[in-house]
Amino acid sequence: MLDEQRQRRLKRITQSIIGLPTLPTVITQLMTLIDSPKTSGRQVAQVISTDQALTAKILKLANSSFYGFPREISTVQHAVVILGFETVKSLGLSVSVLQRFSGPSDNTQFDRQGFWEHSIACGVSARLLAGKLRYRLPGEAFAAGILHDVGKLILSQYFPAEFAQVIERMRTDDIYIGKAEELVLGLTHSEVGSWLAEKWNLPGKLVDAIAYHHTPGRLTRNAELPALIHLADFLCRRDGIGDGGGQRMPTLDPAALQIFGIREEPKAALRRIFTYGEELRREMEKADAFTRLARGESEEESSPPAEKGGEPGETPQPDEDPDPAPLVAHALPYPPLPRSHSSRVQP
Repeated sequence: MLDEQRQRRLKRITQSIIGLPTLPTVITQLMTLIDSPKTSGRQVAQVISTDQALTAKILKLANSSFYGFPREISTVQHAVVILGFETVKSLGLSVSVLQRFSGPSDNTQFDRQGFWEHSIACGVSARLLAGKLRYRLPGEAFAAGILHDVGKLILSQYFPAEFAQVIERMRTDDIYIGKAEELVLGLTHSEVGSWLAEKWNLPGKLVDAIAYHHTPGRLTRNAELPALIHLADFLCRRDGIGDGGGQRMPTLDPAALQIFGIREEPKAALRRIFTYGEELRREMEKADAFTRLARGESEEESSPPAEKGGEPGETPQPDEDPDPAPLVAHALPYPPLPRSHSSRVQP
């Protein structure tokens, strides 16, 4: 929960937004339908089929290298059965947001292409980590990774002058973007992004993942998804994939490891559990196919995404370097924590 002063700041900022993009009706219907335990695959397929563009994208993605199924999936209902409800919902949501914010930005200070490279890499990394950390909804993790920084899009598009000051302050003071946002706006992109997620009636777990992806330790319940996104974001920032927001980034929150039952000192845990490998590289090549198909391009046009930090030839550096090795998870021996259905923030 935001304190009263921050709530007033958020209200002041968001009240001045005119023409806020909305989610397509079919996506809101899809989210509502899938959240019902009585929903059938046929019902989900019928809703998707009311939107020809979404139908085509779901089928193209289901048959793309991103999933790599050996046989062709020719109907929406087959795609729903093969992919599962949560993955279909996450795909529809991710594609819709990507379409609405994928055009060129009027804010020359903001690298929108680099932003999407980072966001999609974070989604891919979150999906990988979901398997390694035994999080049971990899599709949900993928969507949360893609959406975690959506507040930056809102700030850059609707408050270009202020966001340009944020970027300038970040560079001149050599601070990470959250600190610069606090100094210029009195709020962070996480707060603005979670406001948008609530406005779009996204599930509470996605709202929390956006709100607390830098501070998962503040949550005492339902913290696994924010912690997963925190680790995925850290992984991508360390590897300099896309533009995650400048040369500095927040320190790794030890709670992100503890939430998954990992009690070691963070440096030792990261050194033992996370090693660099080709797995993320292969997944990123598949993610490029996802990006192009989501934008309506053909998969054949795909090429591996460029790797970059905030400036050419540079890699973002954390305020505290927990370990020099980049992070890609290997299998963990730790059992998952019990899951609950509500979120509470520590006072």
